[in-house]
This record gives sequence, structure tokens and C-alpha cells, in this order.
Amino acid sequence: MRMDDNDFYLHVAHALSGCQLVEQQLKLYIAEALELVKKCLAGKLSFSMSSEDYENAPLEHLIKTFGKLSNNPPLVAALRKFKDERNFLSHQSIVQNLTPDGELNYRPADFEARLAAIAPEAERLRTAIHEEARKFLPHLYFEDLTANDP
Repeated sequence: MRMDDNDFYLHVAHALSGCQLVEQQLKLYIAEALELVKKCLAGKLSFSMSSEDYENAPLEHLIKTFGKLSNNPPLVAALRKFKDERNFLSHQSIVQNLTPDGELNYRPADFEARLAAIAPEAERLRTAIHEEARKFLPHLYFEDLTANDP
């Protein structure tokens, strides 16, 4: 059974939908981490970085920032690998399935396996980022960081 153009593009979009959730989770992590820094520095040093600085940041920049705010090199490495796969599937995969005339010439080979693998990996990474944030969120929301101030 041959997949028509619309089905092909919808299939790719559906498989990649979890990638947006990874980006959103990274933005949330960064926003909350910056809020904790601001809370820790309150009255001691001006700190004006905020989540707005990362609203339109590309995935690569979000991963780089996450790497500076977290202490989980294996997760950062997994995010970099994920970014590379997401970039291939969202950019090159479509081009590689088009003829020189721009007609769809779908060749499922390992493409289907790669599309199928990215959604669960996106969910795994989204959960891992959330778990990483849980390490500091109690300090942000429940700890009085001014208690030891002179």
C-alpha cells in the first residue's frame, strides 16, 4: 500500500510531536532554575535573566543552557543525540523521500523504525528533565532562603 503525500507528512508530524514537549520541558526547567537563582541572589546581586530570554531559543541552545544549569552529563548527552535525530527526521527525512521533481517517493527502510523510536525517546527525556527539576524545586517553592541573611 502506497502512502499518499498528506499521510506521509502527517505521519512524520505525529511522530515528531513529542519533540515539542521536550523543548517545552527544557524551557520550564530553565525558567524555574533561573527563578531559584534570582531567589538566592535577592538583595545581594542584580540578576535579570528570565524565561523570556529563552522563549524562542532553538533546541540546541536550550540543551546547552540546561547543561549549564544541571549536573547530569548523561542526560545532556542523550538530549544532544535526540536533537540530532530530531533534526534529521524533521529536515532531511522529507528531502530524502522526494524525487528531484519534488514528488514523494516514500522509502520506508529504516525510516519507519527511526520515526517509531523518537516518540518514546521524547517521552523518556521529558520525564528525565522533569525529574531533574524535582531536585531543586523544593528550594524554589518551600525554602526561605533569607533565613540566614544578616
